[in-house]
Amino acid sequence: MFNLLLDIDSFKFWEGAKKNKLLIQKSTISKKYFLYSRSFSGVAADESFEWVESSGKGTIYSFTISHIAGGSEFYVNKTPYIVASILLDEGVRLMSNIVDCDHSIVEIGKNVKVVFKKLDSDLVFPCFTIV
Repeated sequence: MFNLLLDIDSFKFWEGAKKNKLLIQKSTISKKYFLYSRSFSGVAADESFEWVESSGKGTIYSFTISHIAGGSEFYVNKTPYIVASILLDEGVRLMSNIVDCDHSIVEIGKNVKVVFKKLDSDLVFPCFTIV
């Protein structure tokens, strides 16, 4: 079962996804973009930030094709599926799925764009597809 933890750090991200918006964070001081973990972003812990809408465009940084059903009801009997690290044009890296394409064309460096998959009435997941 997929247990989505809606905490103070992720609530706006998931609410944005319900509206087909890929939200990321942007420091109001350094103007650097990040998502959740500041420790790897170069944004100081005391910098204030705002949530902004990403362009939703990026490239595949890394990926794997899983032939084992994932740990949630949404991936049962849906193998193989692609899990990828996406480098957004804003410089933010996030994990997601590559969907709606032939697996044989997926390569590191390929351009992708966000697409939103409604998994149930409360969960919309930002995925990516090849452009």
